[in-house]
Amino acid sequence: MIRAKHIPELDGLRGLAVLLVVWVHVPTNLDGYPVWLGAVSWLLVPGNLGVELFFVLSGFLITRILSAEKAAAAPVRWFLLRRMLRIFPIYYLLLAVMSFGRPADEIAWCAAYLSNVSGLMLGVPSGPLEHTWSLCIEEHFYLGWPLVVAWCSAAARRRVLLYFALPASLVTMAGAVILAPDSGVQFVDRFTVCRFLGLAVGALLAEFGAHAGRSPRWALWVPLIVVAHPHLLFLFGPLWCGASEPWLPLPWAPVVWRLHTTALCALVVIAAIRSGAASGWRGLFGRALRARWLCGIGRISYALYLYHLPIFFWLAGGGTLGDYGLAILVSFGAAIASYFLIERPLQRFGSRLRV
Repeated sequence: MIRAKHIPELDGLRGLAVLLVVWVHVPTNLDGYPVWLGAVSWLLVPGNLGVELFFVLSGFLITRILSAEKAAAAPVRWFLLRRMLRIFPIYYLLLAVMSFGRPADEIAWCAAYLSNVSGLMLGVPSGPLEHTWSLCIEEHFYLGWPLVVAWCSAAARRRVLLYFALPASLVTMAGAVILAPDSGVQFVDRFTVCRFLGLAVGALLAEFGAHAGRSPRWALWVPLIVVAHPHLLFLFGPLWCGASEPWLPLPWAPVVWRLHTTALCALVVIAAIRSGAASGWRGLFGRALRARWLCGIGRISYALYLYHLPIFFWLAGGGTLGDYGLAILVSFGAAIASYFLIERPLQRFGSRLRV
């Protein structure tokens, strides 16, 4: 079998990412919701952080797998077939179930992996399938990047990322806030090319050898440039510039936010890998991420991400903290059942598609 070396700390990061997304879908204005937890939610913006962490992780992990298989002369079609077995079955199963209660056009957009586009064209929806936009962006990434890895040398792949993918993402974000200031936030948040930033950064980390013992030193410094949280930038910016002068980053807030979040997530991924290879206090972060319960959540993260919002809409209609607690428990139960009954058997079958 052809496998890239498993990094258990990244399972923990996936678990952390999905917990952040589930957290943000519990309203902070519920009776009994801790005030301090609401303040932490405002500061971290957990959903935004969780989704971007998924993107950076996806770019990193997929590139490592593709590179390892290319080095072993494995056809890229086996990777694509395994991705189909991993992603499609429970996704389309959910859409089939949801088709009994949702509009046909919404299901069609989701089935075509274009719900992020429909949200921009028709207005960002608020419903049980709203979260599928991020899955669409990842699928768009899977359409092209595996072929680039299969057909190009390592040097050429780096040039594609550095001179095409990253500039295209940055230019598109800038164009969105300049040409459509009223909807720039939505475009920067959900348009495929804009969100390729996180996926491309993750792929770059893999291309430059950001794994145990080989993390590029420059990668540790880049995120520090924007490590200050955007909330602080926007709150104190007018004081820095002077009360009579405009605060330049405000019109560019969506772009500043995206750059900050992507850089922060890249730093977290590098820290997880390096901490996993370290000992003593330097390895504390890695040991925390290797906790069995967190890695277990990481393994069911795809199903948990997919199922939790429909279950929230189904069970938490009463809008109480208890309703959401029940919905979270049912979401975990559904994800665990899905993993053992559907995903794991398909993964075992897919593991044969490596030669």
